Amino acid sequence: MAKATRVLIPSDFTIDSLFFVIHSIEQSTAEELDIILVYGNKSSASISELLGITLEDQLSNLQSEDFLKACQMICHRYENRKLTIYTDILSSDNLNYLQHYLRGARIDEVKVPTDYEFEKRTRHFFDVGQALLHLNRSKQKNVRIVEKPGTNKTGRNVLADLFFNKKWDVNY
Repeated sequence: MAKATRVLIPSDFTIDSLFFVIHSIEQSTAEELDIILVYGNKSSASISELLGITLEDQLSNLQSEDFLKACQMICHRYENRKLTIYTDILSSDNLNYLQHYLRGARIDEVKVPTDYEFEKRTRHFFDVGQALLHLNRSKQKNVRIVEKPGTNKTGRNVLADLFFNKKWDVNY
């Protein structure tokens, strides 16, 4: 059984960010692919927020129903590639934290959209892509970090845009 290639991609959990995910999947030669989409949200200093708000709570606030449906449809579209998509939140842009996260999550490759402007959706947002590129420049990385041109935002963030722009046959 072949080991799945684990690819980390910064995301703002919008439909627009999934264009880069699809492009990355199509460019990959791996038979099995695990995509980990991450959003940057620094930990709060408030004890009530630290104790009361779980990762699942944060993810449910950030991910729309359309975003989740789009991820499911992408997985279904590339089911022959044994594709899985996970989401996570990085809570610090500290280089040591990022390095340990990449090692602990067994990330094989990081793909950063260089010209994509992430949507600030929380008060403590930080640009994960820029933090990972900073890690790449610091030479502390143990994983390959690739910069690729992103895609232009449609600004509409509509599920149909994702699939009709790709000319996929979709049944609702």
